[in-house]
Amino acid sequence: MTEPMTDRLIRELRALGDDLPSPDPTDALTAAVLARVATEPVPARATLVRRVAWWLRARWRALVSLLTGLVLVAALTPPVRAAVAQWLGIGAVEVRTSSGAPPSTAPPPPTAARGISVEQARDLVAFDVVVPAELGTPTGVEVSADRAVVSMSWPGVRLDQIGARLAPYFIKTVYDEVEFTTVRGSDAFWLPSAHEVVVQSADGSQRREPARLAGRTLLWQSGGVTLRLEGDLDRERAVAIAESAR
Repeated sequence: MTEPMTDRLIRELRALGDDLPSPDPTDALTAAVLARVATEPVPARATLVRRVAWWLRARWRALVSLLTGLVLVAALTPPVRAAVAQWLGIGAVEVRTSSGAPPSTAPPPPTAARGISVEQARDLVAFDVVVPAELGTPTGVEVSADRAVVSMSWPGVRLDQIGARLAPYFIKTVYDEVEFTTVRGSDAFWLPSAHEVVVQSADGSQRREPARLAGRTLLWQSGGVTLRLEGDLDRERAVAIAESAR
C-alpha cells in the first residue's frame, strides 16, 4: 500500500530536522523563551485552578499529618474528653458524666444470693452465661426477676451479665475520666473510681433498685451480652479476669 503524501512529507521533514546541526541554547535564549511563555495570556480561572491543584498535590501529605495531629490534640483536651464521655455506652450500660463532687470510696459490691447454681442460671435465661476461670466457682448466683441479668459473686468481686437489649439496663454516673481498654481485642471501658449505678426496669422506664455507689468497674461485651465486673481490682487484673471468662 502506497504511503500517503502528507505522512511521507512529515516523516522526511522530521528526519531532516534531526540531521541539521543546532547550537546549544544560550542563557540569553533561555531567558527570552521563558519571558515569552510568561507573557502568554491564560484565563485567570484556569490559572487559579491549576495553581490550587499543584499546591494540593505538593502538600497533601503535610495536610494529612496536620489534620491528624489536630484531631489527636483535640481528643486529648479535657473538654473534648468530657463531651465524648457523655455519649459513652456499651451494650446495656449507659455511662453519664457529672461535674459534682466525686465520692471518696465505695462499699464492697453486693453479693449474689446462694439460691441456684450456674447450670440452673443458664437454664433460666436466653443468653450464654460465662464464668471467669481466674475466679473459679462463684459463691453466689442469682437471676433477676425479668430474667435479663445473671449476677455472680466472689469475695469482694461481682460479675453481672446482661442479655441483649435496646434500652440501657444499668446507668452509671461517673465523676472521673473513663479509661479505654480492650478485652480480647474488643472495646472496653474501665471506670477507675467510685461512681453511682442505677438499675432500670426491663423497658427502661423506671428504677428497679435504689441508686448505689459502685467501685472500680470494667465494662465489655461478648457475643451480644454486656458484662460488668466490679471489685477492688486494678485494670490489668480486671482485664485478665474478663479474658478468662468462658
